[in-house]
Amino acid sequence: MIIELTEFLNAVSRATDYVEAEVLDVPKHHVRRVAVLANRMAEYAGLDAETVYALTQAAMLHDCALPEYLSEESEHGDMMPEELNMAAHCVTGEEMMRKLPFYHLVEGAVLHHHDRADGLGAMRSRAEDTPLGAQIIHIADRADSVFKLDSMDREKYAALMNWVQVHSGGMFAPDCVRLFTEAADYDLLCAVTGERCVETLSALLPPKPMDIPIELLRDMSDIFANLTDYKSHFTWKHSRGVAKKAERLGRYYGYDAETCDKLYIAGALHDIGKLLIRSDILEKPDKLSDAEYREITNHALGTWELLHRIGGMEDITRWAALHHEKLDGSGYPFGLRAEQLGKNERLMACIDVYQALVEERPYKPGLPHEDAMRILRRMGRAGQLDAGIIEDIDACRRLHGSGEDVSGRGAAPEPAEIGPAWRCPVCGYIFEGALPDGFVCPQCRQPGSSFERV
Repeated sequence: MIIELTEFLNAVSRATDYVEAEVLDVPKHHVRRVAVLANRMAEYAGLDAETVYALTQAAMLHDCALPEYLSEESEHGDMMPEELNMAAHCVTGEEMMRKLPFYHLVEGAVLHHHDRADGLGAMRSRAEDTPLGAQIIHIADRADSVFKLDSMDREKYAALMNWVQVHSGGMFAPDCVRLFTEAADYDLLCAVTGERCVETLSALLPPKPMDIPIELLRDMSDIFANLTDYKSHFTWKHSRGVAKKAERLGRYYGYDAETCDKLYIAGALHDIGKLLIRSDILEKPDKLSDAEYREITNHALGTWELLHRIGGMEDITRWAALHHEKLDGSGYPFGLRAEQLGKNERLMACIDVYQALVEERPYKPGLPHEDAMRILRRMGRAGQLDAGIIEDIDACRRLHGSGEDVSGRGAAPEPAEIGPAWRCPVCGYIFEGALPDGFVCPQCRQPGSSFERV
């Protein structure tokens, strides 16, 4: 599949940055700053242009296995990052790199990027056994983590240069320290401060369409899913669940293998806009203000903003970002109506609601399939979701669960005389019947006044 790989990596780096900045107190654009520093050091080292380009992209992906890092951090409490066992983080990241078309140029760069010159790092590799690319990413990564290079002045610059010299021979190889001090001059460090970093990196990595294996795009979409679901316990494993069910329904429809893969990718990516929303809003136990509620609903627009620049992924972007649109025009972020929504946008909207209903979350058991279908059918009769696709979800589920040959649409049951139902916009809790005055969600304490009718 031919896509603009650099733009995809930019989306990965933006997503990683949002989580690192919030969870680890790392300044925004950490991954981009490491990539710029790695690029300059690789040039000063005399590496050929193709390898410089590949190492810059590897630097953008060096924290792609961030959830493994965060798991280690949470298990070890207040230990400093350099004291943590980073092996799982490094191994998982390297496995992702292995599938990239330029991997042969940067083999080991991510696997060993937490190794020290003295052999006391994550993989216990000493400088003489560590690839130069890994040493370059390591010193750039540590410099930005310790000195927060989103701002720069002469005093900080002098302190940084002194610090790398102090750690020469222990944390960093002497040759790598010399390379850093030559390449990372004051002007370069000023060029990676604040938002200037984005422009600086864009100039170094012009768009380059590349033929990427679909299996790699699936794996990389799982990075987003892991980041999204790590950020909010309300959506634990939700993205993967949507991805698998969307792919399964695509197979039920007889779609070709690539389209089914694309449905999986769109499902894994559909909620990445939540990475742009502060965790204190996503997890807020009290009433949301009007502004906070608008920010919650803006996550679908955030998904669009993260993905729409990636050439070659236009269909995936639509399927992912439009999962909250409704056939009657009451959805978001664009308020599209039935005639503006294709089958796969409608499919994703139905699967998203179904998954939210049936999945088990830390605070509630999942609904049985039959109860979830009853609510979905209500939304279909109300003109919000595609009634035909809803019945296909039921038929597909029976096919998958029993192994029987179920083809075509299942017959819709006669509408039951049932009252209204309401869905919490934050945690997905469903209340059936008339909402009492003063009602609050029993799971996340949102007021009933903010519930959406389904």
